[in-house]
Amino acid sequence: MKFDLGGANGGYVPGTDIFLSYARQDRPTARMFADCLREEGFDVWWDASLRSGQTFDEEIERNLRDSKAVVVLWSPASVASRWVRAEATLADRRNKLAPAIIQPCDRPIIFELTHTTDLSDWTGELTDMRWQTFVHDLRRLVEAKLGDSSTPEPEPQPSARQPLRPGYDDVILAKQPSPSPPLRRAAAPPPIVEEPAPLGDMHCLEFEDLKAAGIVIDKSGVKIGRTSPADIVLSDRSVSREHCMIGLANDELIVTDLNSTNGTYVDGVRISRATILPVGSTVRLGEVSLKHALRSRGDAEGRGGSPGASRGRGMEPGRLAATS
Repeated sequence: MKFDLGGANGGYVPGTDIFLSYARQDRPTARMFADCLREEGFDVWWDASLRSGQTFDEEIERNLRDSKAVVVLWSPASVASRWVRAEATLADRRNKLAPAIIQPCDRPIIFELTHTTDLSDWTGELTDMRWQTFVHDLRRLVEAKLGDSSTPEPEPQPSARQPLRPGYDDVILAKQPSPSPPLRRAAAPPPIVEEPAPLGDMHCLEFEDLKAAGIVIDKSGVKIGRTSPADIVLSDRSVSREHCMIGLANDELIVTDLNSTNGTYVDGVRISRATILPVGSTVRLGEVSLKHALRSRGDAEGRGGSPGASRGRGMEPGRLAATS
């Protein structure tokens, strides 16, 4: 991601976003990943960046240490590589491991419990929902590391919250919206004129079993799960920690399961890859069901949803408002 991290120095970019770890036999695939990650806006370092005269192992160790995320490409060749195992272990210890499967393989047992994106049949298509989910997670990881490197701010005091009513008020947001900075007073400010909202129907997911506001899906998409860092948190035991990703492409909702325990179903059929969710169809996450509906902007806002509602704009901070 294009952050102000300083310029290149002899081929070494301080604070590189992503270190790419792979086996030599997988070099063509690694090049495809590096090129696509750069197209997504990341600064990427891999050993093809080495220049003549640089010390091989020192440069690798330095970039591995200073990167914000380490993308490990698992394949039969990389599983057998001591270098890749060592790089993955160091990344895991520093909480910046982002693995992906590029060929079917049995990962080292220590990494079997780490969530790993399966891109074994990915061909470099940037609009693929699995790739977009992977990039979504990488952005979070890089941004978290940027936050860790900045001056820590005082932790906010927890706000008072009424107990949730089982079955109703248990749909919450993963993150509180950041407080707005104080406004500076200006002499005789001009009147603020609000622009009319754009017209057109909005894609909504409406809960079938909960009296809660729906979720408006925009082009940025949402990840749904039981806990953070999901965008939408459903506190239901049948929902996995990271259950599924729902995005908008070509004016259609696309659902991708994230290796959930109880599965993701579209109209009663369990899905194994990115699947279109037609208008009027139902997506089920464990025991929670949501129906895809098109609503006008006024209708969506009247039901408690708004564009970006999944991120807390225009709603009570910290949760999706429930109705009685």
